Amino acid sequence: MNQFLLSIFSVQMRFVADRMLGKLCTWLRILGYDTVYAGSLCEGSESNEDEDHHILSFARKEKRILLTRDKELALNAERAGVKSILVRSDDLDGQLCELVSSLNLRLEPVAERCSECNAPIRLVKRSEEAKLRSIDYVPKALIGKIDFWICEACGRIYWEGSHWRAIRERLKRIESISRGANLNECHQE
Repeated sequence: MNQFLLSIFSVQMRFVADRMLGKLCTWLRILGYDTVYAGSLCEGSESNEDEDHHILSFARKEKRILLTRDKELALNAERAGVKSILVRSDDLDGQLCELVSSLNLRLEPVAERCSECNAPIRLVKRSEEAKLRSIDYVPKALIGKIDFWICEACGRIYWEGSHWRAIRERLKRIESISRGANLNECHQE
């Protein structure tokens, strides 16, 4: 399969991540992947068994890939015909490395999804720049000079600041490890 088709396939991957993978969930959203966090999906679940059942039902119905650190949940997903990945690494870099190795995950930040709530984000129009000035954490000196994005659901504002450089450097390091590594090396990082 050529790189173009692989990139189209990877963008269309959608995930649901269990409660043990909150940071991974956030980073998948930064990469533009539609990723639902079980903590927001299963608020009010009375037991782990109820939550697991709810996550599996949601993953099956929505045709999402289940990401979990729970061996039993991964086994139940397999039995239910739900595609799942048992994430073995404890740390974020190792987790992303595993996903690159197993799913050919694209490691480039994209301004498409809110890292907080998973809703789509959109470019802020020039006519909306006054709204940006009223938000404390927005760098006022950059308004009108760079692009800003706003979450359609929660209103969070995004821009490509210096943190994007750090994100890209980290992702480049993870990609170089994972492209030349086997899964055991991912776990050692």
